Amino acid sequence: MGLSLGTRRWRRIAVALAATGLLAGTPMFVPPPAAAEQRGDDRSSRSDAFWVVLRDRADLSGAAALPSKAARGEFVYNTLTRHADRAQAGIRGLLDRRGARYESYWITNALLVSGDADLRAELRSRPEVERIEPESRPVQPPAPVLGTRARSAGSTPAEAAVEWNIARVGADRVWRETGVRGEGIVVAAIDSGAQVDHPALSASYRGRYSHGAVNHDYHFLDLESACEEGCDRGFHGTHVMGVMAGRRADGPQIGVAPQARWIAAAALSEDKRLAAAQWMIAPTDGAGENPRFDLAPDVVNNSWTSGDENYFSGVARAWIAAGIFPVFAAGNSGAGGSCSTTAWPASLADAYAVGNTTRQDEIFGDSSRGPGLNGLTKPDIAAPGTGIMSSYGPTQDYFELTGTSQAAPHVAAAVALLWSGVPELQGDVAATRRLLDASARDIDDTSCGGTTDDNNAGGEGLLDIPALIRAAPRGGTGGLTGTVAGPAGNALPDAQLVLSGPRSRTLFTDSQGAARLDRMVPGTYTYRATAFGHEDATGTVTVQQGRRVTLAVRLTEMPSATLTGRVGTAGGPDAGAAVAVTGTAASARTDASGNYRLRVPLGTHDLTVTPSHHCWLPTQDRVTVTGDQRVDLDLTPLKDLYGYTCTRPVSGYRTGTTKLDISGSTGASTEVTLPFPLPLYGRATNTVWISTNGAVGFAGPPELLANPQWPLPDYLPPFAAVYAFFSLLDVDSAAGVHLTRAADEVVVEWRNVAVLSPRTREAAGRLSVSLTMRPDGSFTLNYRDVGAGPLAAGKNALIGAENHDGTDAFAFGNLAPLVEGGLGLTIRPPAE
Repeated sequence: MGLSLGTRRWRRIAVALAATGLLAGTPMFVPPPAAAEQRGDDRSSRSDAFWVVLRDRADLSGAAALPSKAARGEFVYNTLTRHADRAQAGIRGLLDRRGARYESYWITNALLVSGDADLRAELRSRPEVERIEPESRPVQPPAPVLGTRARSAGSTPAEAAVEWNIARVGADRVWRETGVRGEGIVVAAIDSGAQVDHPALSASYRGRYSHGAVNHDYHFLDLESACEEGCDRGFHGTHVMGVMAGRRADGPQIGVAPQARWIAAAALSEDKRLAAAQWMIAPTDGAGENPRFDLAPDVVNNSWTSGDENYFSGVARAWIAAGIFPVFAAGNSGAGGSCSTTAWPASLADAYAVGNTTRQDEIFGDSSRGPGLNGLTKPDIAAPGTGIMSSYGPTQDYFELTGTSQAAPHVAAAVALLWSGVPELQGDVAATRRLLDASARDIDDTSCGGTTDDNNAGGEGLLDIPALIRAAPRGGTGGLTGTVAGPAGNALPDAQLVLSGPRSRTLFTDSQGAARLDRMVPGTYTYRATAFGHEDATGTVTVQQGRRVTLAVRLTEMPSATLTGRVGTAGGPDAGAAVAVTGTAASARTDASGNYRLRVPLGTHDLTVTPSHHCWLPTQDRVTVTGDQRVDLDLTPLKDLYGYTCTRPVSGYRTGTTKLDISGSTGASTEVTLPFPLPLYGRATNTVWISTNGAVGFAGPPELLANPQWPLPDYLPPFAAVYAFFSLLDVDSAAGVHLTRAADEVVVEWRNVAVLSPRTREAAGRLSVSLTMRPDGSFTLNYRDVGAGPLAAGKNALIGAENHDGTDAFAFGNLAPLVEGGLGLTIRPPAE
């Protein structure tokens, strides 16, 4: 079964902050004005795109009677997709006959269409069409309110166990008094993405296997495709996710529900957010196929706004029918106490909207206020959102942000704590809303109407999680410990236990083959145990009140065979490459000769090869296994449009002999004459400019214009440059830039330079970089003395080369922590 996600992808850059719908500190992404790619399927870069919203709405009431969350999700999906197929049939037929491009969205019964005025008029006249709207009406939220302090690892006050906001909503009290930390609940966010490798988020990401590898199928939807999978397109989503499920090991705790698992969707435009909303009901694999309704999240946080409610009026309704709690940030447009400023979709009745409070438990000045749509009291509730410390991407440190974007995830995580501690409430959105409303502490602010109990500044009041838990009617609970083993009793890590009963759960076994859930609604559950290479096992287990049941499952191994082979490159074998069966935890490493050995079931499998060096691209190969066999796997070199590739280094680390007269952290550069003409992208020069910021310019000083950086090619200056480690560097008194000129090579060495945080401008590690340039246009890069931390490893650095107008670049390191001591590579132009 396939799912239409409505994905449309194009190259974008970040040119400003906060002009899209993300509320507190999110970059705006727009096509560059002069060099945007114009692809045939790219409607969002066109001026003729518009929405066609249909009148008819599907009846989802039947979902409430279904016994499990997975069944409810499947019912909602089937009902809405079939309804959209029927309701949109005439429109789609017309568009097909006209040759118009369009994308259908079943969750809200609407289509995004590209066409001229005549097509609009024709569609507007059809009886099934409710209205025609422009593609977007972007709001203009204020610029992000950044905190005055950033705290990197190891610099937080030891005496503070939790951040102030965690204590203010009482999450730490709930942890201590009940032991509930969100176990068994999955939170999600539609946002700019989330940094899977952030130390506060890594362990709680649902897509992480027990041995540390990640698999994004069903767990991460990247509709932006502008950075590595499992990353943050800006920094906003990482911060929001940290408030929900962050686990900090080196300082005060930042997450309200630190034992909840999380998934995410990177989606920054209205059409992508609709596609992400559909995926939340029916998560899919990476190909958009094989939906798993049991893997839908319990709560979705939405810290963003839309220009109009039109496109999202059906989203919250569909989520609620599927048992998913919808949390929305109210917006940051309440400056001066302005009323009627609650944003869309937060203004809708079905959206649970959250306002922003300060340390004094007052409504923050910019927090949007009601009334909402049709005079509704909005926001529904308030939570801390002022000066909130949380995880920060892409630099993997911690930073304060302010906005309703930070307030909303407190409420999303509070729902996770409630549903974890009182599992009989899981999926009951209406009852949960009543409990949140009744347990909140009143905020006496009637400036925009309402009463002390419920007003248009703080809604029902300040979130109070201990009161929320106390107010919940509950019965007794039981627990379950499950183990999954192979036929010989060997533990099977990363197996799945899908439990269907009074409340459904999907558990994943740890490295010891065990999974545990302390609080379950008593009753009889049907289970299905699955593990790669083994036959599924099914059965029933009864959970009794006040007792923990042990479920031990042994799986029968499928008929299997051994795959062997060699992973090779044009330069020889690749030692240390990872060969994995796609979508599973089964993997092996190649030895010094590039050979691997992997046991797999008979049948057809996709093998994914991750090279040991980033000069080669990960690759996939489909293989049908009928018995023991050899499968050699060839890697494809990393290559740009011009034809630059790279290999392992052809020389070791070279030092410079003459110290150049440039220093400091402002990107100073000096002009240097070369002993030979040096070509770059077909143009040769005898003059280059060497910068303290780790780059060599071929057409002028390579000034670092913005931080954080943006992936290559970025259409912004500098152009015509080789980037050895292009980042915010400080050549202080302990560092230097050194040069050696010879007839056959020029060496530039950035020795012991400090890598600065783009936010604090404080040193976050040091490293040394050597760049050797040769008359044939090849460049060798070597690294040594690389300090600890993601910034010294290249998290905010570009490594590669870019052409003279920013339309092509060879990007070895695109804001990824790839650098370690001993790393080397040679970048080569195409052979003539």
